[in-house]
Amino acid sequence: MAPVGRIDAGGGPLRRGRHRLLGPLATGLGYYLGAVLGVAASSMSEGIAIFWLPNGILLAALLLAPRRDWPPYLLAAVAAEIAADLPTFTLAQALGFAAVNLFECLLAAWLLQRVARPFTLDRLRHVALFGLVLVLASGLAAVLGASIYSLSIPTTTSFWDFWIIWWLGDAMGVLLVTPLVLGWLQQGPSRELERRHFLEAAALVALTLLLTIWVFSQLATDSFPKRPFLLFPLPLWAAVRFGVRGAASVALLIAAIVITATLNDMGPLLAAAPADTVLLLQEYLAVLAFSSLALAALLQELRATYDKLDRLNHELEVRVEARTRELQQVNQRLEELASVDPLTGASNRRHFLEQARAEISRAKRQGLPLSVIMLDIDFFKSINDRYGHESGDQVLVALAATIHATLRGGDIFARMGGEEFIVMLPGQGLQEAMQMAERLRLLIAQNEVPGCPARITVSAGVAGLEHASEDIVDLLRRADRGLYRAKHQGRNQVCAEQGPSPDALADA
Repeated sequence: MAPVGRIDAGGGPLRRGRHRLLGPLATGLGYYLGAVLGVAASSMSEGIAIFWLPNGILLAALLLAPRRDWPPYLLAAVAAEIAADLPTFTLAQALGFAAVNLFECLLAAWLLQRVARPFTLDRLRHVALFGLVLVLASGLAAVLGASIYSLSIPTTTSFWDFWIIWWLGDAMGVLLVTPLVLGWLQQGPSRELERRHFLEAAALVALTLLLTIWVFSQLATDSFPKRPFLLFPLPLWAAVRFGVRGAASVALLIAAIVITATLNDMGPLLAAAPADTVLLLQEYLAVLAFSSLALAALLQELRATYDKLDRLNHELEVRVEARTRELQQVNQRLEELASVDPLTGASNRRHFLEQARAEISRAKRQGLPLSVIMLDIDFFKSINDRYGHESGDQVLVALAATIHATLRGGDIFARMGGEEFIVMLPGQGLQEAMQMAERLRLLIAQNEVPGCPARITVSAGVAGLEHASEDIVDLLRRADRGLYRAKHQGRNQVCAEQGPSPDALADA
């Protein structure tokens, strides 16, 4: 057994340990970079932060990691917070800010996992819960953060101004970063984006850059106002075409340009007081980001529902098709049972009469010959009486097999009842039918049936279609008369019965 901590073929404890270590390290690095950006690039006069990205990174990490792995992520966040804050704030303030941020992220992660597990942003319900939890957690954390500002930093800004700016700043950071991280890490790489929509994605990014820079490059002295609402179609386009990850990516891109422009006193959202500018900017970005995120989740949920219904419909079609085939097979089997004699495999009397009428009608229309052979087993009753009905059935089966093997594909063979059989020969005249009947008689006489030592012979009557006025009843009647004559003359022979002459029919 390999000792704990060593590498094994399946990527064992050491590999899992590396994974658990890389996650917190990556989160700490992201937290630090986000904090540096929040403290330096995204701060205005009096230390007012426009948005706070680190909490969005930490919250995404907590939502992706099991709860048992949370402590390393929290320690990495504390270290990153202290490293980023020390150039600007005291150690006590940095520890206080770290405690507030950890409280906010832990509360948000715990609530989201309690109400939705697993938590994903591809459902509108989860997006709504995300917004509510975000408002609650960042609002409570803002009370603590505003208290640290008010008690430790000399300023003329009121507690409630600090509170609302902290509240919206943390909410904005989480709203812009957490959906982006979850969208890419939970769903994995998008082949659809790579193969089908790469050009569209590139066009969307380029248009977002150009239009956002154009709208927020104006100065207060510009005569032509550029309205910020012109940017709203861009994240909505991303939401429709690329889902949550597309909407979050475009929203973050817009936010970066907008904040950079506002920090340089450019754009249509500048107000007289810095605090008013921050609030106006935060509200604008919050509406833009959340609306596109909600639309993306709604569309993804609708697509998932449609795909599920499509799969169910396909499964239903497959089941209906399979059931239809089963019913067709059952119906075919029922038709066979209704038209075939179960013992010999020959057609039964009803099915033969249906086929015979059709063949006679065709022969009359096309002027073709047609004949019938009626066969009857000689002394069949004595065979049943001497050797039993099972032996009699074996005789019937052997006779039917001999006839089946001799006939052509278009010939019709049926059991009329008991030991009597009928053969219809479309396209063959009386002489050909006589030859066929004689061949069948000889072949049957050569059969040796197991369980029946008696020699099996048949008598046969043959009749051919001679006049257009004849039907199947007339043809069978004459064949039956020929059979009767063969029986009367000593059995084991073939006799033909011809119809009346045309003159006799005319006189009649």
